[in-house]
Amino acid sequence: MDAMVINDVVPETIAVLETLPLSVALLRDDGSLYYANAPARGLATVIHDDLDLGLAKLIANPPWLSSNPEPPSEGCEDCLNCDGMDGLPLCVVRQWRTCGTTSLLSVTIRPARTSNPDRFDLHPAAAKAADALSSEQHRMLQADKLATVGQLAAGMAHEINNPICYVQSNMGTFRDYINKLFGLLELSDDLLRDTRMSAEERTSAMETRKHAVDFAMIVEDLPALLEESREGVDRIRKIVQNLRDFSRSDATEAFQLFDVHRALTTALDLVRSLSSKHLSFVTHFDALPLVECNPTELSQVFMNILVNATQAVGANGRIEIATRKLDANRVQVDISDNGCGMDEHVLSHIFEPFFTTKGVGSGTGLGLSITFGIVKKHGGDIAVRSAMGKGSLFQITLPVKQPLATIASTD
Repeated sequence: MDAMVINDVVPETIAVLETLPLSVALLRDDGSLYYANAPARGLATVIHDDLDLGLAKLIANPPWLSSNPEPPSEGCEDCLNCDGMDGLPLCVVRQWRTCGTTSLLSVTIRPARTSNPDRFDLHPAAAKAADALSSEQHRMLQADKLATVGQLAAGMAHEINNPICYVQSNMGTFRDYINKLFGLLELSDDLLRDTRMSAEERTSAMETRKHAVDFAMIVEDLPALLEESREGVDRIRKIVQNLRDFSRSDATEAFQLFDVHRALTTALDLVRSLSSKHLSFVTHFDALPLVECNPTELSQVFMNILVNATQAVGANGRIEIATRKLDANRVQVDISDNGCGMDEHVLSHIFEPFFTTKGVGSGTGLGLSITFGIVKKHGGDIAVRSAMGKGSLFQITLPVKQPLATIASTD
């Protein structure tokens, strides 16, 4: 099946779908296939050597045809067991959503694993296909990270340039001070060797030179310059460290005990670079237990929401982050802003892949979709409340324990 020309979907969307590592198909309201991207076509060949039959199996029995008269407006998820080539069993997880403003439905398909032997058992060949797609999905997550880093780039340059400038300025002052101090040392050495001068004359000559170079000012200013330069270098180190921590790619990172506040602080330190000096950030952190999570993915969740918040507020905007322990098993993170807010139409689509209110070239429409997927992967929930002109509130609830996770020690 070649890439189709879609009249109801903008060409830019189709171009993105074709390059995505995630399997995506578009369906008509009667359940028939309208379009399948390259990864979906590749996955179909694992199901059947005939591409059309393989695709038909992957999208068989859409949930709304069997249970609801209309496509699900908020989206839903189901599992489908299907026999692959040579009868190999394969289970796929399908996420169904309406496709923007068109009459089409989108379905995202991924092979799944489970610890429940009664549900399905992946044959090694099918498991290999699942691992390959999992790796591709990881690359998509990394691409979203790098897109966010691209948005941060200008702010990062400004944040790093400020301390570099005053450290560079301080280096020039240090050089002047050192030349003057070396001059005093040379004069002291000459005076000690001159036996013709009395002690009073030596002292007078030294005091004259010290006054000429403003020795008292050097003694007072030099420690302050050193401390200011040390703070500037440390500031650069923290910016680079935060950026490295956020950008790193680790497909094998296990769930581990981690401090949610650390992930929030890392994201917040990076996002400050995007904001104007009039934008305020307020935090209300309660005492929280360590949470079993994937730290880099959790940081990506907070980063995506905070970046969107900075873009939604004005020059004098305010962003608040609050955490609290709901009970022994759950913690909650609230991120709110006083920005432009969203209407009901936008709210109903914000977690859909490729949905964006930004102009062409200004956003991929994947950030919040990936955020939603990460939260669900962690067994959590994400809710949004918003009103036009009144700002938005994202509430993220995470379990403290991951029942099926292999927990590693935290750093």
